[in-house]
Amino acid sequence: MKTYLTVYFGSALVAMLLVPIVSQLAKRYHLVDLPDARKVHTVPLPRVGGIAFVLATLALVVPVLFLSNTIGESFRQSRTQFIVLLAGAGFMFVVGLIDDIRSVRGLIKLLCLVAAAIAVCASGATVRSFSVGSWFAVHTGWAAWPLTVCWIVGIAVSVSFIDGLDGLAAGIAAMVCGTLVLLALWSGQGAMAVLMLALLGGVTGFLFFNFYPAKIFMGDCGSLFLGFMIGAGSVVCQSKTSTFVGLALPFLVLGVPILDTGLVIAARGFVERRSLFAPDRNHLHHRLLKLGYHHRAVVIVIYAMTAISASIGVFMLRASGKWSLTLWVGAVVLMFSMFACLHSGRGPKLFKGLKRSLAISHQAKAQVHSFESAQVQMHESASLPAWWQTLCAMGENMRFQSLGLWHRDNGHYINTYAWNAPQKESMNGRIVKLSLPLDSNGGPECELRACICADDYLELSGRQAMLLTRLVDEFPMPQRQPEAPATGQLPTQDGDSRLKDERNLQHVRD
Repeated sequence: MKTYLTVYFGSALVAMLLVPIVSQLAKRYHLVDLPDARKVHTVPLPRVGGIAFVLATLALVVPVLFLSNTIGESFRQSRTQFIVLLAGAGFMFVVGLIDDIRSVRGLIKLLCLVAAAIAVCASGATVRSFSVGSWFAVHTGWAAWPLTVCWIVGIAVSVSFIDGLDGLAAGIAAMVCGTLVLLALWSGQGAMAVLMLALLGGVTGFLFFNFYPAKIFMGDCGSLFLGFMIGAGSVVCQSKTSTFVGLALPFLVLGVPILDTGLVIAARGFVERRSLFAPDRNHLHHRLLKLGYHHRAVVIVIYAMTAISASIGVFMLRASGKWSLTLWVGAVVLMFSMFACLHSGRGPKLFKGLKRSLAISHQAKAQVHSFESAQVQMHESASLPAWWQTLCAMGENMRFQSLGLWHRDNGHYINTYAWNAPQKESMNGRIVKLSLPLDSNGGPECELRACICADDYLELSGRQAMLLTRLVDEFPMPQRQPEAPATGQLPTQDGDSRLKDERNLQHVRD
């Protein structure tokens, strides 16, 4: 017990001593987080505070693991897994530190996380099986590695995403580390308990400076280190016990960031159709701030949700069989209910946005198919009539209202070719008008005018205009043969009609 207390309080003390030093160095070298529209702080703050609790954790845990006692013996029994765990966490710390200093693309950080998680799997720590007492057991088989990698990466990303308010990520991480300490002691893993206690002490010491109003941020170097240590550490614990509690307990404690990350990623990828790594203000804490809650109150609310879930998870350690599973199901239902209340009104918007995105995606695929068919036909369209017929076919497939080819003669535009949809679908709806100057190969100046139905979504109309522009750009208009009248040529228009067309063209240009 003395060893455990020494590790915790020693790590906390070292972190508290290091934070002011790291803060001064960060200010001197301009490693500060500047305010912007996405962030909630209003003054520049040091952003590499993770250095303090990382060094504090390593300073206390490394000497203790080599002691000649039960803790040292526990470490020697799983030496490879612990060395790989610490090496992977150190690697992610370096990646995060580079990102804090020079910025690293989100995809690169994700690939680094995957590589570090694969290394943990190679060390022998995987989710091979889990059981609920003597009720049933599940063996993952070939899916052990993919499941483990997804678990570690998901936990690390969730911790990184929740780091949006003063003290939020550090406080939740401290609760997770505390529950993992209990899990390790319950399963007789002294070395893992020491590791999590050292991390808990470091985060606690850092939280003294990071809670609202924060004087320093942990940065990506801290959040990636924390997330990887928690994710990989829980896997090492579970691999020794092969129980359902080994996975259920960290899932419950991290339920808020996991659900929040899943919802945000779904909104980015399927509704907003943006990069999964793009920053935004759609997280749970941002929403609570928009509802008028104070910064400190938002953090305390999320702390309370995490504490409730963690308490139920701790009771699972004393339960057995069906009661353990029942507690977990009840906790998940409670967590979803609390999350739904805090996100009230967002569900219908998410469903509506998803429906819209699916409709746009389906129609966009059909447009691309029509465009690719027109590309193939254009390779065989050596004459102007054939070129024009290909444009008309694509226009009909894409629900264009009309197409017109005009050439300039003595200062007036004359409609040479014209195509109209067999049935005009949106005479009273929205119409997008487009005028494209064409390369006439030394001939008279020409323009292609198009009217596009915009009753569905303006985005689809813009895509149609883009595809038409791309087609005529890739396949310029063949030189017109004046002696051969073209199929579909309009009859001669009177002067009033020409004047009206010129006014319409001028209106489109304006």
